[in-house]
Amino acid sequence: MSEKVKARIQGDDYTIVGDTDPEYIHRLAELVDRKIRELQLGMPSASKLKLAVLAALNFADELEQSRSNAPETGSSSPEAEEKTRKLITLIEEGLIGDL
Repeated sequence: MSEKVKARIQGDDYTIVGDTDPEYIHRLAELVDRKIRELQLGMPSASKLKLAVLAALNFADELEQSRSNAPETGSSSPEAEEKTRKLITLIEEGLIGDL
């Protein structure tokens, strides 16, 4: 059964609906928030949208790096791919909320 989970990223509240453990969603939101804040330190005047896109690129790079470090399988772990999909969903939902 889908559950609604409230998460805060960059001071904005988001409602994420899914079958995932709420604590896991909170951890993902904290990870996204931390990455955006890190980027914001170097780009204090950047928009939230720009920071979110840059964070997504950072996460995509991390995924590709993990894939290249796993030559025996040729791909990343299923857990890494699932986490990346969930992070992308969080970012997309946040961007839609900003439009």
